[in-house]
Amino acid sequence: MSLHRRGRRAHTASVRRQDGLTLAQLGKELDTYSVAISTQVRTINLGVLGLSWLMLLGDEKLANVAPKLSHPALMAIALACLLALVLDLGQYLLGERAVLAAFDDANKSEQGSAEYNEASFAYRAAFWCYRAKLVLTLMAAAMLIALVSHALI
Repeated sequence: MSLHRRGRRAHTASVRRQDGLTLAQLGKELDTYSVAISTQVRTINLGVLGLSWLMLLGDEKLANVAPKLSHPALMAIALACLLALVLDLGQYLLGERAVLAAFDDANKSEQGSAEYNEASFAYRAAFWCYRAKLVLTLMAAAMLIALVSHALI
């Protein structure tokens, strides 16, 4: 499911942009970036979650830093990472629902094509899950960096 919103772009795939790419090609590029961003979000969240967990356990390699860190702050960071991962899953589950609805519409149409129903709950929720997981990931990473930096200073 493409995360771009057609209302903000030209409405037909045959329209060419100044750089010579069609909207269909741009949509494919946007999907490629969306997948890459989602992969990075998962990687960052698992890394931050793992590091937070090690600090909460008081790993011997982190013995100098771990006692100086706030356990509630580490728990908040871990929860933000877990929520971002749940939102990542939600984005893809809801996106699948939106794609299936468009697929059903395409099967029912005479032309054999359909567009996403941008007003549907699944489409809008997938879009906002994508945005929210990015915000939570950046927030958790920034919080961990700030917390560790403060402890080391």
